Amino acid sequence: MITGSSEDSIMTNPSRRQWLQATASAVISAATVTGSTTRADFAPVRSLPVIANRTRSNPSEFKHRAIADYVENMRGFGGSLARHGCELVDRSQRDNSHWDFDIVIIGSGYGASICAARLSIAKRPQTRLAVLERGCEWIPGTFGDTLHQITRESRYKLLGPRKNSIDNPVGLFNTMQNDEVTVLSGSGLGGSSLINANVAIRPDRDCFSQSCWPEALRDRSMLDPYFHRAACELGVTSEQPDASPKSHAQRRAAEHLVPCGASFENADLTITRGHTSDGAILNRQGMRQRGCISCGDCTAGCNVGAKNTLAMNYLPLARQHGAELYTHTEVIRIEKLDMGYRVHFKNYQLDRNGEYQARCGTITTRMVIIGAGSIGSNEIMLRSRGCGMDFSDRVGYQWTTNGDALGFVRQSKYLTNTAAVGAYAGDSCDVGPTIQTNLTYPNRPELSQRILIQDGSVSRAYANILGLLMRDMDFDQTLPMLGMGHDGANGRVVLRSDAGDGHALGEVKWPGLVNSPYRALIRREFARVAAAHSGTYKYLKIFGDNLITVHPLGGCAMADDPLCGVVDHLGRVFDGRQGGMIDTNNMHTAAVHPGLYIADGSIIPTSIGCNPLLTISALAERIADGILVDPAHSDLFRSAS
Repeated sequence: MITGSSEDSIMTNPSRRQWLQATASAVISAATVTGSTTRADFAPVRSLPVIANRTRSNPSEFKHRAIADYVENMRGFGGSLARHGCELVDRSQRDNSHWDFDIVIIGSGYGASICAARLSIAKRPQTRLAVLERGCEWIPGTFGDTLHQITRESRYKLLGPRKNSIDNPVGLFNTMQNDEVTVLSGSGLGGSSLINANVAIRPDRDCFSQSCWPEALRDRSMLDPYFHRAACELGVTSEQPDASPKSHAQRRAAEHLVPCGASFENADLTITRGHTSDGAILNRQGMRQRGCISCGDCTAGCNVGAKNTLAMNYLPLARQHGAELYTHTEVIRIEKLDMGYRVHFKNYQLDRNGEYQARCGTITTRMVIIGAGSIGSNEIMLRSRGCGMDFSDRVGYQWTTNGDALGFVRQSKYLTNTAAVGAYAGDSCDVGPTIQTNLTYPNRPELSQRILIQDGSVSRAYANILGLLMRDMDFDQTLPMLGMGHDGANGRVVLRSDAGDGHALGEVKWPGLVNSPYRALIRREFARVAAAHSGTYKYLKIFGDNLITVHPLGGCAMADDPLCGVVDHLGRVFDGRQGGMIDTNNMHTAAVHPGLYIADGSIIPTSIGCNPLLTISALAERIADGILVDPAHSDLFRSAS
C-alpha cells in the first residue's frame, strides 16, 4: 500500500546545509570514537566505521592495477592518448591555402569519438585529423570517490553568489542549474562515457515513426546495422539474472506489476566482465582492462578499469590510425572561410598558483564535425551565427530531458544493498553496476505513456549525505529509481551571458516543465514501483524543485528541411540563408554548409525514452559512413574499393 510521497531539500538554504553538515559530522565522529557497530537514532547501521571510511579516499590493489594497465596501454601512444592543447595555441597562423588540419572534430563523446575512429581508419596518409576536447584525460584508478573530491571536479560553481559560473573549466562533472531543469553531463576525454551508467538499449520502434524525424530514419530498421556495429565495438554484454540484491529485489517487485502490463529484463551494459584473479583482459581493440567487481561506483568514474569508456575503444582506434587528440581545449565558435572554416578556441593552462588561465587561439580546417554534446554543440552553433554563415532558425529548439527523473523506494521489503563501496576489497555482498535491469510497459497504446524505470546505486561519494536523508545509512532497504519517458521536447537552449570575450554560456528555458503532465506521470509510476516493493516513494529536491537530466538531447534536431530542423539525416548543417536554400544541384534537397556536420545527442529530435548512448553511437556510425562516400571528400579518404 502506498503511504504517500515525501520531500526533502538539500542545499536550498543555509540552515538546512548547516543541519546536514552538523548531523554528518556527528555520525562520523561517533563512528571514529566507538569503532563498533551501534544503532543510529532513525535506523540500524551495520558498521559505522564504513560511514567514516566513505569520507576518505584510500589506495587499493584495484586502483593500482587499473593505473598500471593504463600505463601499459599507452606505451604505443607515447604515454597518453592525448596531448595538451597548448601546442595548438603556439601553432603559427597560416594562410587559407594551407590548412592546419583537414578535419577537426569537436568533443570526444560517443558521436565525436566514433566519427574520429571511422574517418581515421579510412583517411589517406596525408590527411590530418584532430580531436579537440575541453576536459582532461582521465586514468582509471585516479577518479575521486569522496564528496570533497567530486565537488572539486565540478565545472560549475554549485552554490553562493557565483553559482552557475565556471569554477573549474576542465572539471569532470558538468552541472548546469537552470530555472526548470538541472543538466548533468561529463567533460573529459571520452565525454559522458566516463561517468555514465553504461546502459546500451535500443529505443521503441515507434519513436522513429514520429513526423519530426527525417523521412530516411522513420523505420528503425534503417539503423539496425549501425546499432549492431556500435554494440560490438563498445563490448556490450547482458547482465545475469539476480546478479545482485538490487536486481533481485527489482525482479521480485516487477512480478507484482505484470498484471499492469509491465515487462522486465536484465540490462545490456558496456562493461567488461571476467575474473580479476585471471589478470588483465584484452578487449576487441587490444586494450588491457579488468573484470567488473560490482562495486556500484560507475557514475563517479571506474577505478577498476572495467568500464568500457570511449578511452578503451573508439579513441584508441582513432589514435592507432593517425588521429591527433588534444585536451584542455574548448571551442568557442566557428567562422566560415572560402572552402573551409576557422575554429576559435580557448586553451586552459595552470598558472603558478594552480589556477587555470585561458589562452585564445585559432586553427583552420576543411571539415568540422561538432560533437560537443547537447548543451555544448548548441552553444557553439549559437555563438557561430553571423560568422560568415547562417543556420536554421531552429537552433536551440526541440531540446529534451529524455524524460529523465530520479526517485527512491524507501523501506523495501527486499534487501537492496545500493550503497557503492568503490574500488576496495571487502567481504560485503555485491552492489552491482549502477544499473542492471529495465522495467517497461511496451504494450501501452500511446508512446507518451510508455516509460522505462531502472534500478540504481548511490555513488560512494554521496552515500553518507543521501543516507541521512533516507534514514538508511547502509542502503539495505533503499532503491534509487532512474526513470525515462517522453516529455514532449519543448525545451530551448539560449545564450544567457557574455564573459566579455564572446564566450556566452548557454541555459535551458522550459516554462511549465516542473508542473507538466509528464512529471506527474513518472511520479505515479515511481509510486507504483515503490508499492510493489511494499515500500514508500520519496523524491528529493536536490536542486530546488528542478527536474534533473543526465541524458540531455536535441537543440540541433535532424529534419528534412531547415524550417523544421538544423541538420539533415546525415548530420549536415543546413544553410539557413533566406529561410533555407534549395540545393541548386538537387532541387529536392535543402542546401547545406559544405564540410560542416553535427554528430551527437543534440541532433536527436525527440526524447527516446531510454538511455541514449547506443542511439547516438548508431547515428554517428551512419554519419561517418555518409562522409566517407561523399564525392566532395574523396581526396581525404581512401577509395572503398
